Amino acid sequence: MPRSGLLVLLLLPCPAFAKLEVKNVQPAHGPFGPARESDDVYPFDEYGVRYQVAGVKPDKDGKADLEVGVRLAHADGKSGYEVKPTARRFDLSLGGDVVQTYGFVNFTDRSPLGEYKLTVTVRDRTSGESTSFERKLTLKAADFRIVGLRFSHDAEGKIPAGTTQPAGSTLHYQFRAVGFDRSQKKVALAMRVQVLDADGKDAGAKPVEAKADEPAGDNGGRWAKLGGQAHLNRPGEFKLKITVEDTVGKKTTTVEVPVKVIAPG
Repeated sequence: MPRSGLLVLLLLPCPAFAKLEVKNVQPAHGPFGPARESDDVYPFDEYGVRYQVAGVKPDKDGKADLEVGVRLAHADGKSGYEVKPTARRFDLSLGGDVVQTYGFVNFTDRSPLGEYKLTVTVRDRTSGESTSFERKLTLKAADFRIVGLRFSHDAEGKIPAGTTQPAGSTLHYQFRAVGFDRSQKKVALAMRVQVLDADGKDAGAKPVEAKADEPAGDNGGRWAKLGGQAHLNRPGEFKLKITVEDTVGKKTTTVEVPVKVIAPG
């Protein structure tokens, strides 16, 4: 081969292989729900994180074959737990080398208060590469509040949903109320969910109301599960204003969640 030809071959660009990395880490209320505003958590809370893994190499079946491990460590170096790496496979139906995924950790009233470090490690079982990310959380004492907020397409909460949905669909929501007065050894709560428009004004819909007025139950009255649904009958930008009243302790707690309803199609 002439030397000029050899020179041309040497100057041709080689195929680029992206390095495995985690991108767009975002604490959130469920896989598709709104972003979480704080890294503070409370007893019986759920801290979820969605993220993308980029630079994955497809296996022989054209799938992403990953192994995910989770470690939650308290600042005292003694408390926390570790989840052994678990294999997860993802379809790459749209091509590319990126997958979107989600994970979460739970806290109880026995979890020591204070700062925690969450470490998530991802290994591509096809390429053998590994990557990881960390988040710092602070577990605070329980006052009366709403925790573990999740959204779904079904009443059982088995099919996760986001808060941007087409008109005509139904959005379900579930959460826990914690930190209420337990002196009467019963749960005595009243929930009211109001729909606001984009300016924070009442949208004119009838509020959803429900009560939890019952004996403490199996969990000793340490938390109460509440929820409801909203039929998204028209496009627009709204807010769900969820208010829970502790009728014994005479306290209320409120969260507001943005909801965007788009035209189908």
